[in-house]
Amino acid sequence: MNPLKFLGRYLNQYGRISSRASAVLFIVISLPALVACSNTLAVAESAAAATPINTLTISGSGSVVPILEAIQSDFEADTPNYRLEVLPGSGTGGGVKGLLQGVLDIAAMARPPKDEEIAQNVKYAGFGQAGNGILIHPEVGVTNLTSAQVTAIFSGQVTNWSEVGGPDLPIILYVRDEGDSSTDALRSFVMGDTPFPETMAQVITSQSDMFASVAGTPGSIGVGTWPAVLATGAKVNVVAIDGVAPGDPHYPMKNPLGIGYLANRQDDMQPLIDWLQSGKGQTALQKFDVIFSNP
Repeated sequence: MNPLKFLGRYLNQYGRISSRASAVLFIVISLPALVACSNTLAVAESAAAATPINTLTISGSGSVVPILEAIQSDFEADTPNYRLEVLPGSGTGGGVKGLLQGVLDIAAMARPPKDEEIAQNVKYAGFGQAGNGILIHPEVGVTNLTSAQVTAIFSGQVTNWSEVGGPDLPIILYVRDEGDSSTDALRSFVMGDTPFPETMAQVITSQSDMFASVAGTPGSIGVGTWPAVLATGAKVNVVAIDGVAPGDPHYPMKNPLGIGYLANRQDDMQPLIDWLQSGKGQTALQKFDVIFSNP
């Protein structure tokens, strides 16, 4: 019998309803709604369990890794089914090597892939450019150098800050190894083939070590990716070159920022590529002075 019809007969016959009957009635009337609610929750939980979380493991260039790590939470907030596992930078070429070995899903790259990498089905998606900053210890106090002064310092012709408008303090010179993106930018846009002074220049093998060395050594100067400085909060100052700061599209020393991946993983990588190149992605990247256009 329908529960409501039963209630009507009961009330007609007895004129009132007992507290025990009230409880029974509440359960009878509420049961369908409770069952429906339970079914809705079960469907929602089942749908959530059925939606896979895609985790992309990234490493590679020390110029790019800190930037990707810094925007990780923004990307994941906009793309709920994806997670980024950003590992420490693995040095020159390490990201592509890990990609080809199947250890990484994505190679963080500060250069386009080489011909031999393209032949192994490595694809590349750029998402901006980074100014390679001339980094100095905060106590040096110099804010601008000309291109000629940069060349003179990095070639060992100038050895004291007083020669370029700074304090009477010996210059401690840190450089990256040949083939590194920061060295390539320094040579391509400022120094050319002028060699580093062997007896003066100390070669630093990673971006993080460069930041730590310059931050911890009074009188020091080095070169490193400016967006990575901002992303890591490194305690170094940067100088303008010929009056142009490294976040300006007219800044002379830049290198590309991008990610490498295998062609057969295109569909897996597309959400990250789309986001990095979107308005939301570029808004997040702009906080770290990533450059999006050439002058």
